[in-house]
Amino acid sequence: MKYLLSGYYGFGNAGDEAVLAAILEAVSAQSPGERFIVTSGDPAATEACHNTSQHPVEAVPRQQPRALLQAIRSCDVFISGGGSLLQDVTSLRNVVYYTGLMRLARLSRKPVVVYAQGMGPLRRTLSQKLARVAVQGARIVTVRDEESKALLRRIGVRRTIEVTADPVWALNIGPEDISKWDLKPPVWGVSLRPWPNARDPLEATRAVETIQKAAFEANANACFFVMQKAQDLAVIDGSEANIHAQEEDIYGLFGRDEDPRGSMARAGQCDVMIAMRLHALIFAAAQRVPCVAINYDPKVEALARLIGAPLLQDLSESELARLPAAVAQARPISAERLADLQRLARRNAELAVSVEA
Repeated sequence: MKYLLSGYYGFGNAGDEAVLAAILEAVSAQSPGERFIVTSGDPAATEACHNTSQHPVEAVPRQQPRALLQAIRSCDVFISGGGSLLQDVTSLRNVVYYTGLMRLARLSRKPVVVYAQGMGPLRRTLSQKLARVAVQGARIVTVRDEESKALLRRIGVRRTIEVTADPVWALNIGPEDISKWDLKPPVWGVSLRPWPNARDPLEATRAVETIQKAAFEANANACFFVMQKAQDLAVIDGSEANIHAQEEDIYGLFGRDEDPRGSMARAGQCDVMIAMRLHALIFAAAQRVPCVAINYDPKVEALARLIGAPLLQDLSESELARLPAAVAQARPISAERLADLQRLARRNAELAVSVEA
């Protein structure tokens, strides 16, 4: 069987690369010997990171119509996901692109699997129509949270939808993925990104100093996780050259050159994770590290409720003043809840491999 995986891959986003790694791992565990085609913004990087003897990966350029059409025609099952693909906050083009590929797959008579997606926001009428038609026509639909299912119901999707969990909850970390660091505990993991539509463009950058100060006052070390280099480094310091010059003296800075398992392993060595990035929170919570979430997007608020994490509403001075109390309040996810999320994450692969071409 050959699977075609469509997602936001090959753009240096540690969360999306972890999603891809988790899907490849889970599907291969369910059905060894399968082959995979992955649409990618950087096919060479995708193959270098994800192609293994356990799951052979061929990456194709995601913006070359001829290569995409050939890949769709050669696959047996088309998988859309995971991550937040069908959303129009950044651009309507996201919805047009991903639903367009799903439509091409159906026209080519390939079964479509919507794999643990987080849906929305879908603010435009056209976005809602495109998503409704695409999801309604899929063979199997799983979403990573109840909020995504509710959104699909609101826009008119009436087919069976199964709520599972983000694939990364079940991503395995081996001893080879763990490397030592020199930061003395306690360590506060921190993952920030530019605040969307912020009235003050420097708000997130100033938050770095506030969090560092709070860590210092708690006798802790702040370790900054770069989940997407182009965006996150700009928050930590206005210049990448400056951050490189300062990082050994000021910052614990991880994630720029590591594969997703390496970044996840680092998160597991923190004493608490303070994060805007969804997958930085999952990286940590999946290893029972307490978390504090910062609510820049509905998906982060949904995850905070799921894992029982304290939630800061924004990066304002008043909210960040609550950080020390939130850190003290944070607790690891229960072992029982974690086991349930890992089971649900594997359920996505069970359903995907049950599809017959």
